[in-house]
Amino acid sequence: MKAFEICFTGFNAGERNELETLAASISLLVKKSVTKNLHILCIGDNAGPSKKDKAREFGALILNKSQFAHFIDTGELPITAVEHLLTLVESRTPPKRKYSPSDTPLNKDAQPYGRFNQVANIEKAISSLHGILLGITADSKLKPAEHAFLDLWLRTHGEVSDDPDMVDIVDVLNDVLEDGIIDDDEYDDLFCLINDVNDVRGFNEPGSHNQINQLLGLLQGISADDEINEKEIDALVIWLDANQQILDKWPASVVTSKLCEILEDGIITEDEKKDLLLTVQKITGNHFCETGDVTDNTTECFDDISEIPHDNIGFCFTGKFKSGSRKTVESKAQSLGAMTSKDVLLSTQFLVIGTLASRDWKYLSHGRKIEKAMSLKEKGHDVYVISEEQWLAAL
Repeated sequence: MKAFEICFTGFNAGERNELETLAASISLLVKKSVTKNLHILCIGDNAGPSKKDKAREFGALILNKSQFAHFIDTGELPITAVEHLLTLVESRTPPKRKYSPSDTPLNKDAQPYGRFNQVANIEKAISSLHGILLGITADSKLKPAEHAFLDLWLRTHGEVSDDPDMVDIVDVLNDVLEDGIIDDDEYDDLFCLINDVNDVRGFNEPGSHNQINQLLGLLQGISADDEINEKEIDALVIWLDANQQILDKWPASVVTSKLCEILEDGIITEDEKKDLLLTVQKITGNHFCETGDVTDNTTECFDDISEIPHDNIGFCFTGKFKSGSRKTVESKAQSLGAMTSKDVLLSTQFLVIGTLASRDWKYLSHGRKIEKAMSLKEKGHDVYVISEEQWLAAL
């Protein structure tokens, strides 16, 4: 059975830290907010009514400080409290059922998701959600377009909602979506819970690929309403300053360079905001206000090139192609004299990105091949990144 979840409210910071440490010492799971899974709410003299009402609504046991201290010292609770907790646990325990092959998640081709990729993709989605929330709360407002983006994102990313570590976060987000407002308590609870998940899973490690996915989520969040304001620019600058380990990696390098240009004279013009928005949308491939699409899209940072030769030229293909399978498009390029490779090499001159993003890319909008090509470009190598449409038009 999972550990009992406990939350402390109405205490000053020192008391709360001390009580949380005591709770953790006896294997209670300390939470920062009252959610549907909470078992115990411990209240101090300054406890507000909202958390107590919410705890009662979810059936949690409410203890005062002296009752909790007695429990810590003796391991005992009043018989009525024990009965309450047992009833609560029983009511939340789902009935056991036998495993069925239909329980395995399938992709659009009715093939089961790989177990390794399934875990990696959940990790990617959680990191991006962190960034999205940072983005849409950067200006302390939840605009209609941002509300719609977050609501649709949660409904189309079931792997996040079903993740055991994310249950409390999703509960808070559902409360936010219900009234369309993120109040101070919800904001604090949300990011405390997210930081807990990041700490447990190691998502905050310097230089981690999760930092890139968090950045991509942040870019999606600040551009969800099809505009970027100064507060959102400030939030982006603060985030980049706190994550300097990835500033030399694409797309952080591009965003950093663009911000340096914008902030050089200390004045942010409307044209500069529009230019930054265009850069952000190209990086993420996301145009929510135009398409209503919140799925992970391929980057649109393509080179503007009129002629695409093939004879004795190195090509690499990545992503999913509308015009056929990877093998089909490689064969077409080879028939025109191209030399194709499965990875981006120093001899690669063209990386062709399929119209559809690959579910199993390491990052939301790109994979390792695109990352490597962008890195080579920044080092001065002649490698062009083009879209499937550009390539087809040149045939």
